[in-house]
Amino acid sequence: MSTTLEGFASLPADTFAEGPQSGADNGSGEPIAANGRTGPFDGQPVQGFSGVQFTPGSDGSTYWFLSDNGFGGQSNSSDYLLRLYQVAPNFAGSEGGDGSVDVQGFVQLADPNNLIPFDIQNEGTTERYLTGSDFDLESFVIDNNGDIWIGEEFGPYLLHFDANGNLLEAPISTPNIFELNTLNGQTPLVIGHRGASGELPEHTLEAYKLAIEQGADFVEPDLVITKDGVLIARHEPLLDDTTNVAEVFGEEHKSTKNLDGVEITGYFAEDFTLAEIKQLRAVQSRDFRAPSFDGQFEIPTFQEVIELVQQVEAETGKQIGIYPETKHPTFFDLQDLSLEEKLIETLKETGFTDPNRIFIQSFEFQNLIELQGMLDGEGLGDIPLVQLYGNTTESANPSSTFSVPYDIRYNVEQGNDLAAIYGQDFLDAAENPLSETTIYSDLDNGEILQVISNKYAEGAGPWKNNFLLRESLDEPVDGNGDGVAEITSQLTGEVTSFVDDAHAAGLQVHPYTLRNEEQFLTLEADGTPQTPEREFEQLIQIGVDGFFTDFPATGDFVRDQIVGDEVRSPNHPAVIAGDDLSNLRGSRGFEGMAISPDKQTLYPLLEGTVKGDPAGSLRIYEFDAVASEYQGLVGYYQLEDTSHAIGDFTVINENEYLVIERDGGQGETAEFKQIFKVDLSKIDANGFVEKEEFIDLLNINDPADLNGDGSTSFDFPFFTIEDVLVLDENSILVANDNNYPFSVGRAPNIDNNEIIKIEVDDSLNLDPRVGVAALSRNITQGTNDDETLVGDDSEDFLFASGGDDTVAGEEGNDFIDGGDGDDVLRGDGNSRKSGSSIGGNDEIYGGAGNDRIGGKGGDDQLFGEEGDDQIWGDDGDDLLDGGLGNDTLTGDNFSGGSGSDTFVLAIGEGTDTIVDFEIGEDFIGLAGVLSFGQLSITEDGSNTLIAFEQETLAILNNVNANDLTESAFTLV
Repeated sequence: MSTTLEGFASLPADTFAEGPQSGADNGSGEPIAANGRTGPFDGQPVQGFSGVQFTPGSDGSTYWFLSDNGFGGQSNSSDYLLRLYQVAPNFAGSEGGDGSVDVQGFVQLADPNNLIPFDIQNEGTTERYLTGSDFDLESFVIDNNGDIWIGEEFGPYLLHFDANGNLLEAPISTPNIFELNTLNGQTPLVIGHRGASGELPEHTLEAYKLAIEQGADFVEPDLVITKDGVLIARHEPLLDDTTNVAEVFGEEHKSTKNLDGVEITGYFAEDFTLAEIKQLRAVQSRDFRAPSFDGQFEIPTFQEVIELVQQVEAETGKQIGIYPETKHPTFFDLQDLSLEEKLIETLKETGFTDPNRIFIQSFEFQNLIELQGMLDGEGLGDIPLVQLYGNTTESANPSSTFSVPYDIRYNVEQGNDLAAIYGQDFLDAAENPLSETTIYSDLDNGEILQVISNKYAEGAGPWKNNFLLRESLDEPVDGNGDGVAEITSQLTGEVTSFVDDAHAAGLQVHPYTLRNEEQFLTLEADGTPQTPEREFEQLIQIGVDGFFTDFPATGDFVRDQIVGDEVRSPNHPAVIAGDDLSNLRGSRGFEGMAISPDKQTLYPLLEGTVKGDPAGSLRIYEFDAVASEYQGLVGYYQLEDTSHAIGDFTVINENEYLVIERDGGQGETAEFKQIFKVDLSKIDANGFVEKEEFIDLLNINDPADLNGDGSTSFDFPFFTIEDVLVLDENSILVANDNNYPFSVGRAPNIDNNEIIKIEVDDSLNLDPRVGVAALSRNITQGTNDDETLVGDDSEDFLFASGGDDTVAGEEGNDFIDGGDGDDVLRGDGNSRKSGSSIGGNDEIYGGAGNDRIGGKGGDDQLFGEEGDDQIWGDDGDDLLDGGLGNDTLTGDNFSGGSGSDTFVLAIGEGTDTIVDFEIGEDFIGLAGVLSFGQLSITEDGSNTLIAFEQETLAILNNVNANDLTESAFTLV
């Protein structure tokens, strides 16, 4: 699209308004200093324009500009007063001016009624003027009552002021509105894998205690059994790596056994009594973790783990769950040391049988099938079971025990009846017939997940690499900058369907194991190193229902960020006080805020991505200014690049808005400064609003060289461009934030505040309540109640909003919009009686609802829009368009009038009944892709049907089909 610089004005950077000195403290006790300017400054710099609106009551030649927080930071802006400045640009070009800007005054923002619930810079003063240390103001609008609404970034908050700048209510916090992709939308569980095993020796009461303190919802004891039949918490039957057994007992206690097909020599738990086990102490099994606590903690029994959880509940009221795993059940069964009976027995003896606080997991299928039957027999069948999965990636192979469900291999080798053990439905669902080489990837499809869900399982526990695919790197990468390259893989960007398949089968998904150390992390698909926090966030975004982690504190931290009740920046008072977590990176709150044409709904737009949202997505909120409450999210704005930021947000019409999007460059480094048009009524399946490029601010024609730089092309290469306002169908106003005294977009000089008008050749579909012309129009704005709105003989603009309304324009060329509800809309005169042949040329829109619309006198354009509407054109040459719904269109009969009327038809909008079509006088208007050759015209009794394929578009009463020729149709 071609754009032309239509007007140019510039406010010199060194412009100051009355007020106290500013810039005395840069946050370190020194004055602000940059680009040859050093504070303290005499007065207040008129700078940092971060929002623009027409001056209330003006003719459109003056504007209110919002100054932001001052000198760019919370700590260096304590003496910068927050204001709205009224300015009058004398545009070179469109106004024949000299390009100067007259600062006519300001509105000082203040909290004289002490509504702010935290201390402000001017806390002890009567006026309580607001400063840049209190709030970072970035956007504003003016509502139907003249109140000022400001979007800020430190909270982020919405601030509500009266027309004089006095705060009307306490800062309004931003609700954290999110939708989790978990099975039932529930908050994901943090499961302490072997306790907080990243910090303390695994499977110790101390590790479980720490996990609980760090926010774990469940603790996971792996269960093996002693010689005397007591369940203890160990990851494997082998004690060699996790205890000091070799120091306490001699070689004679070692034995050689076949563990799931692998011959191993070592110290096996089942060869020791509980009394002997209690002589041992736990040690850290991983050599890269600190051994500081080696030799200090006992090996706990399963009963002791339960008692610990019960003690925590008694002392704190907090109910923690337990997530036991039956380890190597086939191995233990072959030694006549069944785990299942002892597990159920211990649960019953301790009274720990609440199914909401237990998951039982196993890597073997037969074990869980049998366990379900045993639980059913004990009246505990509601305790949920989770099927664990080893390696199902392309690297899986039968020679690796991590790839093989050992119970299946064993049963095949022994020739056991597989159908009797697993069920024929299980066998049928397997991707390959069960054999000695069966691996987990043969048993992870959607069909078998449904089978195990039907039989016994409430959850599935996959290895995280199974569904979040990665590939090996040729060379390791040092991701954390410690000089040691430990990352050996990179995500491919592919996520398998396992989580979705499991959810479709009614199964929760709890992947394992998340660890903070770099060797367990990977590179993102774009090559950036993954952080532990990012891994948790990614899994929550995918929709897992919980996760096993050695570091519950990290999991709880990320989870709480994502499901917190509010959106908070690091500058939020509660975050600074340490009471709450930040879930918004930096001061990236409401950089943009638009208002609906009726000035009753605000659309605050965040500058940053909230934790847990898709990368580069910015939330667009909906806020009811009348009720002063949030209504939810409209959707998301997707940045073209995650490094970009938005600058402002402004209205075109009820659905369409403009957004500034920019990169972080200035001057020669500026590469992306654009304005996009977005449509809030068009939202894709992922919640993103439709956007299209509208203006490239780095490529504007300037044939008259309005800025005097000697060039016929113009660019706007500033670091921050934060002001946009629609002037008319073909003109918009744009201004920069000059970040005084720091930004240098037009080197070598410091940035001025430049205000420009841009002419576009692609006309905007401008709402009559928007732009310069709206300032002088006779606009009546209704409410959501049932009401009657009647204009006068001038050109009226009547907007009914919600409710079942009656709206009449009287004489004059009127614009009427019924909005929602079943409305009665009349172009000339509030009466059902026929109008005279005298009347205005009216434009009437029914909106949603079943409306009755009458044009009366004049050449009217009548649009039913949504609903089953009745439309009468009455006198004059009218256009009748029923829109969506089954509508009845009458050109003239209601008032006995006459005229050449056009009845508009379109595909997919229902069947319209046209009552009084006159051959040779009226026309059928074909909208969209319709053409006469595509139509089927047939008779139905005394009527004529017009159809497209199988859809009947219209019924023309008392019209002979043979008389309806191509000459009766026109394209609209």
